[in-house]
Amino acid sequence: MTQCTLALWQGAGVPGDMPATLAEVARIADHAAAAGAELLVFPEGYLTGYHIPGLAPGSLPGVEDALVQVGGIAAAAGLGLVMGTHLDEGGRLRNSAVIFDAGGTELGRYHKRTLFGAWEKATFTPGNAGFVFDASGLRVGVAICYDVEFPELVRAYARDGVQLVVVPTALMEPHERVARLVVPVRAMENQIFLGYANRSGTEPGLTFTGLSCICGPRGQILAQAAAEPVLLTARLDTAILEAERAESCYLDDLARFGGF
Repeated sequence: MTQCTLALWQGAGVPGDMPATLAEVARIADHAAAAGAELLVFPEGYLTGYHIPGLAPGSLPGVEDALVQVGGIAAAAGLGLVMGTHLDEGGRLRNSAVIFDAGGTELGRYHKRTLFGAWEKATFTPGNAGFVFDASGLRVGVAICYDVEFPELVRAYARDGVQLVVVPTALMEPHERVARLVVPVRAMENQIFLGYANRSGTEPGLTFTGLSCICGPRGQILAQAAAEPVLLTARLDTAILEAERAESCYLDDLARFGGF
C-alpha cells in the first residue's frame, strides 16, 4: 500500500513578469507543503502564459533560467513539482510539462502530443512519447490538456502500471464538458487516479473554465474547484485502486479479449 498527497494549483501566473510568476510558484509551493502535499501540479503554460499570439522561436527568453529556479523552489518546499511551460528548443517550440523531484532535480520533460486548434498546431511541434516518473512510491504519467481526451493515451499509461496521471490544462469555454464528463471517465475506465490542473481567468480571446479536479478509480470526485484560483489536495491510497480492481479489472479483462 502506497499513499501520496497530491496538490493541484488552479490559477495563472503574472503575464510578462517572470520574477512575479516565480514568486507565486514559491508561495503556492509553500502553501502546498504546509497542507502535506508530496506532489504539486501547475496548469498548462503556467510559467510562460498559455495563449501568446505571435509566439515564435526566440521569443521565450529566460525560461530555462526560470526552470532552474523552479527546481530550487521544489527543493525548498520538499515536494515533487510538475510545471506547465512553453519551451524554445532552438528553432522549434514545445508545449511542455517539466518534472522535478522533491530534491529539486529535473526528472524530465513531457511534450504535448495532441495539439489543439489552429493556433497550437501552427505554433508548436508535438511530442511523440509519454513520460512516467515516481512520486512517493506512486507511478505517475503526464499528459497535457487535449491529450486526456484520447482514451488510447491514458490507457497506454495504465497498461504500463501507472497509478496516477497528472494533466496540466488550459481548458477554455465552451468546453466545460471535458472537465465534467471526460476526466472522471478516464479515471474510471482505467481504474487509476487522475489530477486535472486547469488555469483560471482570461488570456487574449480566451476565458478558462477552472473546474480542476482530482478523480478516483470509480470516477469519483475527490476534490474539485469552481472557477477561481484555488489549491486542491487529496490523499491518494493505492489500496483504493487494489480494492476497485479486486472484483473486476478492466485491464485484465481486456487482455482476455485479446487486448484490442
